[in-house]
Amino acid sequence: MSKSKIRVGVVGIGFAQQVHVPAFRADERCEVVAICASNLQRASKVAEKLDISQAFGNWQELIAQPNIDVISIATPPNIQPEIAIAALSQGKGVFCEKPLATSAAAAQQMAAAAQQQGVANMVDLEFPEIELWQQAKLILERGELGNLRHVAVSWNVETYANRMGLDSWKTRIEAGGGVLNSFVSHSFYYLEWLLAPITRLFCNLFRTPGDKRTGDTLATLCLELESGIAVSLSVSSHAFLGNGHRLEFYGDAGTMVLDNPTSDYVGGFRLLKGTRESKSLEMIDLGDNSPKIHQDGRITVVGSLVKRFVTWQETGIPDKPSFTEGLRVQQLLEAAQQSHQSGSWVIPSC
Repeated sequence: MSKSKIRVGVVGIGFAQQVHVPAFRADERCEVVAICASNLQRASKVAEKLDISQAFGNWQELIAQPNIDVISIATPPNIQPEIAIAALSQGKGVFCEKPLATSAAAAQQMAAAAQQQGVANMVDLEFPEIELWQQAKLILERGELGNLRHVAVSWNVETYANRMGLDSWKTRIEAGGGVLNSFVSHSFYYLEWLLAPITRLFCNLFRTPGDKRTGDTLATLCLELESGIAVSLSVSSHAFLGNGHRLEFYGDAGTMVLDNPTSDYVGGFRLLKGTRESKSLEMIDLGDNSPKIHQDGRITVVGSLVKRFVTWQETGIPDKPSFTEGLRVQQLLEAAQQSHQSGSWVIPSC
C-alpha cells in the first residue's frame, strides 16, 4: 500500500505561486491541494492556472480544511503571525516566508506556538542552501584564509517594485517591506551561519529622495561578531545596473569572494579564492557535482528547504531554519531599527 501524500495548502499568490507551489510539487511526497488569495476570484484564477483543486478567498477557510496537513505562507509579514499561529493551533505544520513578522514580539509568539504544538515549522532563509555557499563555509571552517580580518557585503539591485514605482507592501515599512526587512534579513541569517553571532550593530536607513513610499531603499550597517570580526554591509533595492550581491572575506592568509552580478539571485553566484602564494583570485568550480538549477533558481533553494521541512513533518525530527532562527533574525532587524532611530550602537536581544 502506497504512503499517503502530505497535503499542502498555500496562502498567497505572488511569490507563493512562482516559487512555493513548484517547490512543494518538486517533492513527490507532497500534493498541493488548495490555494488562497485576498478574494475568491483571484484565488480561483490561479488555482485553475496551476491545476489546484481548491481555492479560497480567505485564509481562515483554508486552514480549517481537515484534508490539509501543512500550510505554506507567503504574504506580507504583518499578517503572517495570525495565519501561522492559527494553523499551528490546529496541529498543521507551517512553512513561512521571511521575515516572520514586523516585530520581535510577534515572531516570539510564532516561535512559542510552534514549540508548544511540536509540529514542523520552517522559514525561507535560503542562501545557505546554495552549494557554492556551503563550499565557502567549508573553506572558512578549514581556516584556508587564515585569521579573518574583516568581511564586506555589497548587495545593490533594483527590485521590480522600485523599478516600476509600485506602491505595494514591499515598499511599505508598516507591512514589513523595505530593504532592511526584505534583504538584510537574509544577510543577518547567512552571516551568523557562515561566521559567528552578531553581538552589536550600527545601522543607517535611507529612502530614495522624493519617494513618498515609506519603505527604506538603502541600508548601511556595521556589525561586530562574537569572534571580534567586523562586518560592513551596504544594501540597496533601488540601484539600476547595480553590482549585484557580493561577499568579500579578508584573512591574513587569503581572500575569498562570493559574487553574483546576474539577475538570477540564486543561480548566478561564483566563488573565488586567492592566497598569498597564488597572488590572485581564482574561481572554484564544483564541476558535475553541482545540483540542477531550475530555470528560476529560487525554486531550487526553496525546494531544498521544503524537502527538509517535509522530512520533519514525516519524522518529527526538528531541522533548521525553524521559527527559532526566524525569531533571531527578527530580533536583529528590530535592533537595526533601534540603532537607526537612536543613532547609536545597539546590542541585540537574545
